[in-house]
Amino acid sequence: MANNRGSGFVTTMVCVTCGAEQFFDDAVPTSLTCPMCRSTVFREFSTPTTRDEATIVQLEEQARSVSYGDSSPDTSPDEVRDLDA
Repeated sequence: MANNRGSGFVTTMVCVTCGAEQFFDDAVPTSLTCPMCRSTVFREFSTPTTRDEATIVQLEEQARSVSYGDSSPDTSPDEVRDLDA
């Protein structure tokens, strides 16, 4: 699969055998071999690099709170206490 320059995506190819990652911002080679284990089976992930409304909303929905003391996103301390009961 080709990834055209300026398409706004970075393609990550993850080796199914060993998990090694290769990144492409232009085009993914048609015959790709893992440099670690020499496997030719990969899983493909495309990540948008251009900011548009859909991308921003998706990233905000998937974001997690990383503040010290937060047990989980959108969880109040009362809700956490209810789980311990």
